[in-house]
Amino acid sequence: MLGGLGLSPVEEDVYLHLVDRGEATTAALGAALAHPADAIAEALAALARHGLVSTAPDEPGRHVVGPPTVTLGSLLAARRDVLHQAELAITELAERHRAAAGRDLGGLIEIVTGVQPISRRFLQVLESADREICGFTKSPPVAVGPRDNPAEPVVAGRGLRMRTVIEQSYLADPHSGVDIDQALGRGQEIAIAAELPVSMVIADSSIALVPAFADPQDTPRAILINSSGLLSPLVALFEKTWAAAYPLRPRTVRDGDPIPYADGTPGPAGLAPLDAKILDLLLAGLTDRAVAGTLGVSLRTVTRRIRHLMDLAGADNRIQLGWRATQRGWI
Repeated sequence: MLGGLGLSPVEEDVYLHLVDRGEATTAALGAALAHPADAIAEALAALARHGLVSTAPDEPGRHVVGPPTVTLGSLLAARRDVLHQAELAITELAERHRAAAGRDLGGLIEIVTGVQPISRRFLQVLESADREICGFTKSPPVAVGPRDNPAEPVVAGRGLRMRTVIEQSYLADPHSGVDIDQALGRGQEIAIAAELPVSMVIADSSIALVPAFADPQDTPRAILINSSGLLSPLVALFEKTWAAAYPLRPRTVRDGDPIPYADGTPGPAGLAPLDAKILDLLLAGLTDRAVAGTLGVSLRTVTRRIRHLMDLAGADNRIQLGWRATQRGWI
């Protein structure tokens, strides 16, 4: 609760105990708290230095807590000053970074070279977002693949909107089906496009990381863009591509029940989970072989399940299947 103000866990326990009671002796604190006596003594000394606790004039062993709005308010103000100084230091360091020869073009972009530096920048872009992260995913990844990116679930847990357009070729990866299911389960929005011009990630429409085209044998490079003028076309490209791509929606299933969509809207009654996934990928434009590879099943299974879907929908061909699936609310 108070760690952000610089209090240690022991200091916080001692302070909260005193707040609840107004005052307490050292002995009473030792009996009430599961901390060693020397740790409590150190915590009391630290709290006194912060001005949060004082000793009673007539009884040095009795400790009194002041009004939190006053004492914690001054501590908060001090922390704000420290953060302000850090912010100024970051600004100065950014200017020095831009001034480095060959690093940028007028502070608008930065060229990042090497797998590790690109990975660090990628995570920093994700962690800098306050509202939304969007991007394109092609195959193979330049530096950070889905299974190499521990920040994505953390960012998803912050409640940010995450939208990703995935190129069909990415689905050739046998692990892609699991990656997509996990991402959808975390609330990420995913759509499939036949082809994408580039991989990229954009945070809050204010900063982007775009891998540079290079020979696979060369050292990977990426461009970090923090200019609104340069970002606007990328944001527009993403929105146009997102609107035209085929969206995937997570499905959940209970025994014997229809399959509702994860957002709570009604799902396709009587459609098996595997059939629902096959239908989604078919309508996204994947071949039968690509669908089989993505879902980790045999080509024969995919062909048989598509035939079953056509029979279930009363469709004579796959074009009719897509139309009937829309009519029946399967997609």
